[in-house]
Amino acid sequence: MQFYLKYLRHYLISHSRHGTHSPFVYKLVDEVLYRKPTVEQLDAVPLFYKRAGKRAIKKYLFLERFFGTFAFKTFKIRGKLVQQDLLELFGQIRRDDFPRVIYYIDTDEDYLSVLDDVDEHAILIIEEPHASKNHEKYWNLLKQAEKVVVTIDLFHLGLVFFKKGQRKEDFVIRF
Repeated sequence: MQFYLKYLRHYLISHSRHGTHSPFVYKLVDEVLYRKPTVEQLDAVPLFYKRAGKRAIKKYLFLERFFGTFAFKTFKIRGKLVQQDLLELFGQIRRDDFPRVIYYIDTDEDYLSVLDDVDEHAILIIEEPHASKNHEKYWNLLKQAEKVVVTIDLFHLGLVFFKKGQRKEDFVIRF
């Protein structure tokens, strides 16, 4: 019950792309988050995600567009369960000519230690930052960390950027 109240609160305080005052976040939301998938993209979604439901399909398609937009060389996973289909997707999109590292974190353990390894090009993707009290605690600590510049809370995913030259901001976006 409390999870649904958290979701309702998130929905009420979140913004769409028009509520953001950052050109970087507006562009990300407009071109990646809110882009409608084509029929071919929907057909290419792995069966596991189709069976898991609408939210899983939406999340998979978002991650596909996100990884296509942000070129990366290395992908590191910290967590218990990541579907093989996602791992294959990461392998297809990976580019050796760009130094960015993307961390995909799906765990309720202390994932703040990853901050020691990141540079300004790194991106963290946090799976279900509101799923439990531990997840929320670490999500809030991560947002307060000195290295973290931009956080985007999509409720079921959290995105963390370390871009230099941008002021520290936390965005709550409707997904």
